[in-house]
Amino acid sequence: MPPSENNQTTALEVAWKAADHLRGSIDATRYKNTLLPLLYLRHLSAQAVRPDGRQLPLAAQWDTLTQRIAAGSDAAAVLNEAFIELMRMHRDLTDVFAPAEALLEGLSPQQVADLFDLLHNAWPAADEEPDAAGAMFTFLNARFATDEGKRGDFHTPQNVARLLVDALQPGKGRVYDPCCGLGGLLVEAAMSATAEGTSPADLALFGQELNADMARLARMNLGVHGLGTAGIHRSDTLEHDLLPTVEADVVLARPPFSLKWHPKAMDPRWRYGVPPRSNADFAWLQHALHKLSGQGSAGVILGAGSMFRGSAEAAIRKAMVEDDVVACIVALPGQLFTATPIPSCAWFLTKDKSSRGGQGLADRRGETLFIDARELGSMAGRAHRALSDGDVESITGAYRAWRGTHPTASEYRDIPGFCRTVSTDDIRKQGYNLAPGRYVVSAADEPGSHPHPMHDTVVELTGELLELLTQADLAGGMLRRHLDS
Repeated sequence: MPPSENNQTTALEVAWKAADHLRGSIDATRYKNTLLPLLYLRHLSAQAVRPDGRQLPLAAQWDTLTQRIAAGSDAAAVLNEAFIELMRMHRDLTDVFAPAEALLEGLSPQQVADLFDLLHNAWPAADEEPDAAGAMFTFLNARFATDEGKRGDFHTPQNVARLLVDALQPGKGRVYDPCCGLGGLLVEAAMSATAEGTSPADLALFGQELNADMARLARMNLGVHGLGTAGIHRSDTLEHDLLPTVEADVVLARPPFSLKWHPKAMDPRWRYGVPPRSNADFAWLQHALHKLSGQGSAGVILGAGSMFRGSAEAAIRKAMVEDDVVACIVALPGQLFTATPIPSCAWFLTKDKSSRGGQGLADRRGETLFIDARELGSMAGRAHRALSDGDVESITGAYRAWRGTHPTASEYRDIPGFCRTVSTDDIRKQGYNLAPGRYVVSAADEPGSHPHPMHDTVVELTGELLELLTQADLAGGMLRRHLDS
């Protein structure tokens, strides 16, 4: 049951007051690594008093921690003792918490005492606590991403997450995110299942994440939402798949844009071709396909250049189209992510576009749906654009009607200027360029025409330039951090 509006507002105010205790003492990029583990520990302590809650050792209970720190005990030592006792009692919490010295670095003893006191006295009431704690995590993840700006590459805005989840509707089975970051897509999948009247217990959630801190926070994020944490693993997915036996019913992913990597030519995942070292986009797409069950579906957010870049990627894109695994391409506007302004797109993939017998799906073999959503969304700040609930429904409604999974739409129809279903033969004629602007025409244009080739070329080249600038900015940041160290 969701918390009431007043109680949720109070919970978010508490979360933001807690964040204020950190400002000026530590860098904005470390806010989440300090505060979110403390919120999770506070949540575990609050749940321990419930009849159905997991019991905590005395050393890890929030009352004990607050009293010992207020009395002058060394906060790092007190917390490390709590973490050891927690892991001894609950094996699933092993390695969830980083050493307390790193967690509290930069904070004075008084700041730590004040932070513990705030979370002790202003924590939500027991009946509201589980949902309020989850709301705090979601709220702070979004706010911290804004504070981090271009360095906040681990957060997927909630409405972008909803776009993938609502299109694919993972109600049961295995859901997998190969680059799970903070676990937001997995949490959104579970919350969607609840909203649709099914139980999150019917979902088996799996994720892999390279960054150790993010993998820990992903486990906490799932835990604070009442979901199992054992499915999150830490390693470089493209280098080493730690879940080789998992065949997912749904894959959800928002990989780092324009990632440079080191491919292995003999990897069986690269069925359609080895992606170039300069960009891992088609490694993520092929990995997603490799992880799907025979009737599974994947939704992957990438930079817009993945729809039309040439050379090795063009050959892979052609092979994927010819193998009929690309179900839908959605062109999205720029500035949806705090880490980069570049336009993005959503790829929806499946190994089986047939009607699947009695499942009531539309037979879409030899067809691909193109949706041009570049004009959707509105500015939610000086440098950030956000999709509205209506925007998300327009996109996902068109896809689900096309696939035959929409609960109310009786029949899919092309909408001039917005969406169009296209044959594989027509895609061949466009040289396997998958930019929706090549196919989705306005009402004023003749069906099948390509009215604005120069405009589309400029848009595509602009997208490529922005991706290159983003790569240069990331490389410059890495160099500066190396020199500073």
